[in-house]
Amino acid sequence: MKLPRIHFDCKHFMGDRPCFANKQHGVFCGNCDFYEEDTEIRDEFPAIGLPDAESGEEGYKKIIIIKLDAVGDVLRTTSLLPSLKEKYTDSSITWITKDKSFEVLKDNDMIDEIYFNTDELDHVYNDVFDIAVNLDSGAESCTIMSEINSKERFGYYLVNGKPYPLNNLANEWYLMGVDDSVKRENEKTYHQIIHEICNLDYKSSKPMLKITLEKLKRIEQLKDKFGLHSFAEFILVNLGGGNRWQYKKWTKEGYVELVNKLSESDSKRAVGIIAGNEDRDFYEDISDEIINRNNVIYFGCDNTVEDFICIIQIAGKIFTSDSLAFHIATALSKYVVVAVGPTSHTELDVFDNGKVVYSDKVDCLCCYLNRCDKIVTCMNTLSAEDILRNLI
Repeated sequence: MKLPRIHFDCKHFMGDRPCFANKQHGVFCGNCDFYEEDTEIRDEFPAIGLPDAESGEEGYKKIIIIKLDAVGDVLRTTSLLPSLKEKYTDSSITWITKDKSFEVLKDNDMIDEIYFNTDELDHVYNDVFDIAVNLDSGAESCTIMSEINSKERFGYYLVNGKPYPLNNLANEWYLMGVDDSVKRENEKTYHQIIHEICNLDYKSSKPMLKITLEKLKRIEQLKDKFGLHSFAEFILVNLGGGNRWQYKKWTKEGYVELVNKLSESDSKRAVGIIAGNEDRDFYEDISDEIINRNNVIYFGCDNTVEDFICIIQIAGKIFTSDSLAFHIATALSKYVVVAVGPTSHTELDVFDNGKVVYSDKVDCLCCYLNRCDKIVTCMNTLSAEDILRNLI
């Protein structure tokens, strides 16, 4: 697609998120009265067109991927790997990420080298790649992409200090990042979108996560530690969702009712609760109100990423918000029910093994607002029965 009129030279336009006028007033560049020229910009923004002609699919290809964002985002992007390997059968893949994402990439057989954004990367910048991919319009990712030498490039780089699409294939995702109304209208999954950015055929490949022999041993240790061998079923309830979006996670009352009903209805069903350290207070508040039965398992908030993966692998079913737990569950082909509010439910894919649940009682879904002042919200209009009917 071609981009509509965008004031790339506006002081308020950031390139990786909506500006204040889009967030507060719902306007975009073509009908916006808040434009202020950024007089610090001296160079022209280049025209955005079709991608460069391919260098050919024959022969060995050196591929580099830059993905620095949240661990869940890094993991879900691994759905690209089978498609890259199918198109470029003789290839090596280098991945640049943050060290916090190492655990979800390190055992992937399709990745040859992993570097961190904090590493000395001069040897990478001095190399020449055949294909470079940067799917994030964040400044740091685009800065790294701008330093990469590659015959073909897909995604985003820096122009005049602002994130900018490399070609038309990247325009749609770019526009979704800067205009909330376009984001809300999207009906494609994230996996389809990133394949289109990279000019790849999408064949429903899912994220990739390998359960190694070491993880299998750890799984047995965790089963013994929490007495999970004695139960016929294990459902994991992930309470986490981070603090970036107020209503990314469900309500305290909803979680309490759900866990109580799941544990009460079948004594042979283990019901586990878990959260990340950033949701510790939320986890403790909920734990205090859950009826303490023998089949309620408290996994706490201090689990390593490896243990978090292993616990999800043990579970038969998972209930979670749009978070790392969701992406781990899909990568492990688990049945997962995900409750979605301020983020995009259309971008999520359970790959025919679960359910994406969202409220039909509000008209402000996919708002991407960090805080919400509404009384009736996307999350308090989801009941425990809405989740239960999809979970058991």
